[in-house]
Amino acid sequence: MHAAKSLASLVGNTPLVALSRYGKGLRNNIFGKCEFLNPGGSVKDRIAFHMIDKAEAAGVLVPGGTIVEATAGNTGIGLALAAALKGYKLVTYMSEKVSKDKVNLLQALGAETIILPGGKPISDPEHFMNLARTRAKESGAWLANQFFNESNVEAHYQTTGPEIWKQTEGTVDVLVAGVGTGGTLTGTGRFLKEKNPDVKIVLADPVGSMLAGLVKGEESTSSSYLVEGIGQDFVPGNFDTSLVDEVIQVRDEDSVQAAKDLLKTEAIFVGSSSGCIAFAALQYCREFGGDGKNIVAILPDGGRGYISTIYDQSWLDTKLPTS
Repeated sequence: MHAAKSLASLVGNTPLVALSRYGKGLRNNIFGKCEFLNPGGSVKDRIAFHMIDKAEAAGVLVPGGTIVEATAGNTGIGLALAAALKGYKLVTYMSEKVSKDKVNLLQALGAETIILPGGKPISDPEHFMNLARTRAKESGAWLANQFFNESNVEAHYQTTGPEIWKQTEGTVDVLVAGVGTGGTLTGTGRFLKEKNPDVKIVLADPVGSMLAGLVKGEESTSSSYLVEGIGQDFVPGNFDTSLVDEVIQVRDEDSVQAAKDLLKTEAIFVGSSSGCIAFAALQYCREFGGDGKNIVAILPDGGRGYISTIYDQSWLDTKLPTS
């Protein structure tokens, strides 16, 4: 009988798809790593299940316990699935920037959702990450702490990197990824560079994020942007900047259009972070040229979490008046 033992065993081993129509006319080959095909719909399933497994093994998360996390939605969704499977309660803290689609899904999965005003610096006690940390400390709950939890990086080093290496038969030349917590780029990039030091790691960063400037060694500040899940106004503890070879900044309008172009050309329905990364992959080909390079773009999540945002023209008209 070919049956999975549980939902947890279905996390990872996502397909790699040639984006030949999206990248038509290029002299390089772009592939999408379809992380939206994880059970919870995003790359964050990998870290959610792995972080919980590690916490259980360390004895800091006990049966019937409570998990607290600050999230842009997707890690919370992965944690909610794992919590349902293992019998934990989940409390999530989120910025008001998170789409209502993801909030509604978290609530349907049984998570407590606390939505807070955005725009607060990380130094502010009222920042959603700090409030999550305070809640966990005061209640005795386990804080998943994805931005600083080394198990996040480990999950990608042990799974995402090896999968890409195997799927490309060791011929991957370039990895394009965003940074939210830093786990995907750091864990995957570290593995690939250990296999082949010539592999280039490209950071796709939304215009408005401070990370591009940080990597370039420039004075770096943050401003508002629409893309969810990647880009930051602080430096995540899991982000190893030394791995990054190139940085490509992407405007919101280009991220949104790239997501829609993937749907038109490849029937791949993704969110704004995937659009940002896909656009950066195209830009890398245009800016750095070369022939026959194999470029892998991480596609972190699907479009169903953004029906009320980037796939709602009336919403877009208020956010991107020229779109």
